[in-house]
Amino acid sequence: MIATIDWAAVGLACLALLIVLGLGSLVVRRRLIARGEPLAMVAVQRREGWKLAMTRFSTDSVQLYSVIGVGLRPRAVWRRGELDLGAPTPLTRNRPIAIVDPVQVECTLGTERFLIAIAPGDYTALRSWSESAPPGLNANVA
Repeated sequence: MIATIDWAAVGLACLALLIVLGLGSLVVRRRLIARGEPLAMVAVQRREGWKLAMTRFSTDSVQLYSVIGVGLRPRAVWRRGELDLGAPTPLTRNRPIAIVDPVQVECTLGTERFLIAIAPGDYTALRSWSESAPPGLNANVA
C-alpha cells in the first residue's frame, strides 16, 4: 500500500518548528548579550514613534542592542560621564509597548539630544549608574 503525505500537516509542523527555533534564538541571543550583566528595556524616540531596545549595564558604559535581530554588537554605546540624563516626566500618550508605566527622559550625549522611554525602576538604576564612579576609581580617597 502506498502512503500518502499530508502536506498541510508537514507545513504546519515546519511552521511550528520555525517559531520554536525563532523564539529559542531570541532567548539565546539575550543570554549572550547579557553575559551576566543587568539588562533593561528602553525605547528610543524616532520620528515615527518609539524603537524598542535592550540596554546592558557594564562598569564603564551602557550598550544599546536592538530587541529583534541576530547581531551581538551594540547599536550604540553610552560611556559613563558622557551621558547626561534629564528629569523623568510621565509618558501618557504614544507609549512604547513592553515597558510598564514608562517615563520619558531627555538625554544628552555630546552634542546629540534624544528621548528615551524607560520604566521608573530602570531609570533609577541608569541614573545611579551614570552618577557613580566606576569600581576602583579613587578607591583610596578618604
